[in-house]
Amino acid sequence: MTSLVGTPPRRAQAGRSPFDSPTLLIVLVLIALSGLYDPRSLAPIFDGLRLPDTDDMMRLVGVRDLLAGQGWFDAVQHRMLPPTGIASHWSRLIDLPIAGLILAFTPILGQAAAEAAAASLWPALLFLLYGALAGLGMRRLFGWRPALLVLFVAPQTAVFLNVFRFGRIDHHNAQLCAVLAIALALADPARRMRRGLVAGTVAGLSLAIGLETLPVIAAAGLLVLFDWLRHGERAAGLLAGYGLGLFGASLLMFGLQTAPSLWGVPACDALSLPWLLLAAGAAAIGGAALLTERRGLGRTGRCALTVLVGAGMAAGFLRIAPSCLAGPFAGMDDLVRQAWLDQVDEMRSVPQFLRGEPDVALPNIMPILVAALYAVAMAFRERVPDRRRFFVVVAALIVPGALITLGQARGMYVAGAFVPLLGAVALDRAIVALRMPGSGLHRLALVLLAMAMLSKAWALATAQPARLLAPAAIGAQSVPASNWRTCTAPAAYAALDRLPPGLVLSRIDLGPALLLMTHHAVVAAPYHRNLVGMRAAIEAAEGSEETLRRVARERGADYLLLCTAALDRSEAGGPEPFATDLARGAVPDPDWLAPVTDLPAGPALRVWRIRRD
Repeated sequence: MTSLVGTPPRRAQAGRSPFDSPTLLIVLVLIALSGLYDPRSLAPIFDGLRLPDTDDMMRLVGVRDLLAGQGWFDAVQHRMLPPTGIASHWSRLIDLPIAGLILAFTPILGQAAAEAAAASLWPALLFLLYGALAGLGMRRLFGWRPALLVLFVAPQTAVFLNVFRFGRIDHHNAQLCAVLAIALALADPARRMRRGLVAGTVAGLSLAIGLETLPVIAAAGLLVLFDWLRHGERAAGLLAGYGLGLFGASLLMFGLQTAPSLWGVPACDALSLPWLLLAAGAAAIGGAALLTERRGLGRTGRCALTVLVGAGMAAGFLRIAPSCLAGPFAGMDDLVRQAWLDQVDEMRSVPQFLRGEPDVALPNIMPILVAALYAVAMAFRERVPDRRRFFVVVAALIVPGALITLGQARGMYVAGAFVPLLGAVALDRAIVALRMPGSGLHRLALVLLAMAMLSKAWALATAQPARLLAPAAIGAQSVPASNWRTCTAPAAYAALDRLPPGLVLSRIDLGPALLLMTHHAVVAAPYHRNLVGMRAAIEAAEGSEETLRRVARERGADYLLLCTAALDRSEAGGPEPFATDLARGAVPDPDWLAPVTDLPAGPALRVWRIRRD
């Protein structure tokens, strides 16, 4: 009997299976992809640019500014908290290809349709890149069927359904492709230097795009470092390639996307001096590994060299940017943290998700945890050298992401890259086991293991219990996404766009829609560097009339915008915030607010002009 996670039985002993037909698997892949790329989901994008997420809206706003002539190095969003604006930490490296698509489509489709086409095509192109990388890597190691099964599993995992669907032009999908490329490059039993260079170069590019993959890049560095400490000269080339590639690419990308005036300014949320220092340390230890191995450096010497370089990196980091040890959100005041950051889905922990939305939490999180455990088990049980190396690398990279996911859901964006690979292997072995003689319980266990890496299987399993728990779950949820769709109706924003340009005070999450769909400026948007604007928006939404008027006056706002589908509620039976009563019409309009009455009747938006006198 074959172990649940061990090497599969020889296929020569098994009978024929329908799944031995590539045609059938291709059909299944196309059916699975139709769930991810349903043409009907294009309608909201082409009808009013209703993108899936506020980050996607902010990305397109930045791309528009670039195409309108804003400087490459000018990362300021000038319509957020004017007159100074808010400097963005997002990379222009993602803006560039999206801008190129818009320029290519505009002569054919016109400006508006070109933006919609670019927003729709970009995530599909990245999924094509992911599929090509994964398919080629899996075919070399496991054969054609697991290579196809990757494309069957991926559209059935929650992370892919989120970040690769039409309209997702945020950078998380690019990060998943980068993480996959790093793993496949390092999964080289020969530990060749050129594979390390590829992995390090992609890692440097990923850091320039965003620091979300930093834990995985660090884990990859520790993997090749421990490899060298253990195997010496045999692994020196891979370590040197990774370190030199990481530092070289990081330095190049930093220079390409950062204004020279900011080269010496540390930033905890973007590629900057402290992170370049760590990359330089990786290059230093990699170069030293190449030089010293020729002199027969022993394991003790390798350990001493590692400690020496590591101590230098740590000391330099602490001297340059000690505040970065507290993470990218250090310095955020309690009001903004509690009212905004702690409510962002990406920042919620597994217990928070399970209490509020178990039907959402389990399909998102459980496939990642099961895949991580499976990778670790296979790293110990696999006997074929090439495949064992693959599982070792994947386990080393998925486990940190899975651990982060337990505390913050954003860990899914890096750990999720490996779920289709592991799910495809498990599903392939389940297919083989189903046509082999042996224990029916064992075959059932293999099938259940494969199914446990499919988010849709968890969604089906939790659908009925979620209905039973719905009253309790609803009480723990934030404003439903459907309400925000109501609050961003294109017709209402088209009417807003016809008003004279001004500064709009609104809830935080309405900021990106205002920037994208109108020519107005905003006090706040869900962007962590805009602490002043977000605090102002929170105080205005949750306070008294006097607080609302004070905030409007201090920020110089011209308009107040409220959405009746998304209002703050009082706590413990206390009085409702003034803005909530105002939006509902429960209180008369004060004399310092003049209602704007020429909005469409359907949407739930209410707008007032703020009288300065």
